[in-house]
Amino acid sequence: MDDILFNAAISANDRFFDENRDEILNLEQGTKGRNSTILHVAAKFGNVQIVKRVLDLKPSLLYKTNCEGNTALHIAASLGHSDMTKLLIMFANSQEVEMRKELLRKQNCEYSTALHEAIKYNHYAIVELLIREDPGLTLFTNTYGESPLFLAVDRQFYRIALHIIETIAVCDYGGRKGKNVLHSAVINRAKSDFVHKMLEKFPDAILKEDDSGRIPLHYAAHIGNVDVVELFLQKNDSLAYKPDKEGMSALHSSVKKGNGGVMRTIIKRYPGACELLDKKSRTALHLAVESGSINAVKILLKELAFGDLINEQDEDGNTAFHLAAINRHYRILAMLAHDRRVDKLAMNGERMIVADIVQLDNQLLRLEKVLIMGICNLKQVDGVQTPKEGRIIKIEGASDDQNISKEKEAEGASPKEKEAEGASDEQDISKFSLTSITIITTVTFAAALQVPGGYNDQTGTAILQKNIFFKIFLAFDSISFIASAAVMMIHFMNSMSKTSPNKKPKKMSGPINRSLGPLTYCCIYFMFFAYVMSMAAIMTGLEVQGPSTAIPKKVEFQS
Repeated sequence: MDDILFNAAISANDRFFDENRDEILNLEQGTKGRNSTILHVAAKFGNVQIVKRVLDLKPSLLYKTNCEGNTALHIAASLGHSDMTKLLIMFANSQEVEMRKELLRKQNCEYSTALHEAIKYNHYAIVELLIREDPGLTLFTNTYGESPLFLAVDRQFYRIALHIIETIAVCDYGGRKGKNVLHSAVINRAKSDFVHKMLEKFPDAILKEDDSGRIPLHYAAHIGNVDVVELFLQKNDSLAYKPDKEGMSALHSSVKKGNGGVMRTIIKRYPGACELLDKKSRTALHLAVESGSINAVKILLKELAFGDLINEQDEDGNTAFHLAAINRHYRILAMLAHDRRVDKLAMNGERMIVADIVQLDNQLLRLEKVLIMGICNLKQVDGVQTPKEGRIIKIEGASDDQNISKEKEAEGASPKEKEAEGASDEQDISKFSLTSITIITTVTFAAALQVPGGYNDQTGTAILQKNIFFKIFLAFDSISFIASAAVMMIHFMNSMSKTSPNKKPKKMSGPINRSLGPLTYCCIYFMFFAYVMSMAAIMTGLEVQGPSTAIPKKVEFQS
């Protein structure tokens, strides 16, 4: 396009056409970059007078497209120029009916009409005008399968969406990747009232699957929208059992995110949904454990409908108990371990029990393994189990080389060697624990004798005895000493049970051994807080307790 002509379109210089009336103007030539005509440029800048003059001279430019397939109407609608849009439609109306429809329904390279462009940028007045001129525009979809209604809902322009469904009797409601307006409304967390209106308008949309096989209920369960889930389930009972392409139901979707409200709603109405398995033979409990959702695990364990499914195995033979150890969700592991219904000796496809998985995890320290085994009351059977021939032990988070080395270790060592190694580890940790507890006992005992602030020389009592921090120090120090003494006693009783050469060693009862871990933590924590309180007592001193009330003894002199 000539620069002079381009500048005239930008600056709205309509006198240019009067001054060059006798010259032949090439109005059809386009710009070098986008092949835009003078009509595109004038529409872009909203210059109504230039558009009038150009269309009087060359009406065919109304249908001319640029390199992106956009007409001047596309540009005016996308930029929100209402007057320009009205002018272009008015010129189209002066043409034949077919020509008028051709302009309004003209699609660009992405198969978008002017209505698509107006909705993209939330130009409500232009949308209203275009729909009034041609209601059939709501049936057109772009190259991504997006209808005008879907675009409005997807971009959360609910005013436009409501105008379409209230004005148009029949319109398309499809969207990209197989989704529809209900999918989009749920994903964008639209209010349940709006979703209800969409559902009334398009009742079949509730059953439509997207490219991943998910219906709107799957997304509502995933997000945790209880109101929408209840609305969908009231409309159709079969939705709770409908799986996606991975075999996951709405219950599976809610469990992955730990949405307790949705889980309770589905289970209460459809307890049979608990027995649904995905394509990897996983129950909802498997997914709850894998995702690390403690809340979801608690809910499922309390449900009677799930009672006989706790030890269900997936395609790899793993129960939920195995998965808790593999994924290192130790709070969930402890929760399951204390449930009597859980089979702690169940073997997976690698012929491993949970105790084996914990022992083979080289990212755990020896002390950590002992604590986990103690807290969860896990016991190994004949040492570490050997995996099936040709199979590799997979521990979550470990590299392939580490997993292979674990397999070789498990295969190469004899049961006696494994038992001896395990006993050696246990002895080392026991010695370390006993040494630590001895130190703690000594320190707490000494601290009770050498109290912070010292003693009053005259009364023999602690100087800071009325200080609140001093009193807390004494309480914490006493608790730490008593707990450490109890741990020492348990170690002593364990050692005495193994000293008899002629008799089989008697093992301490489970509850006593399980108390070692909590008692040790108690010793350390209270010793630390006792130190903090002693520092606080020394720093505050008499300021907290007030001036000393000690009465000095009278000194009598004998004559």
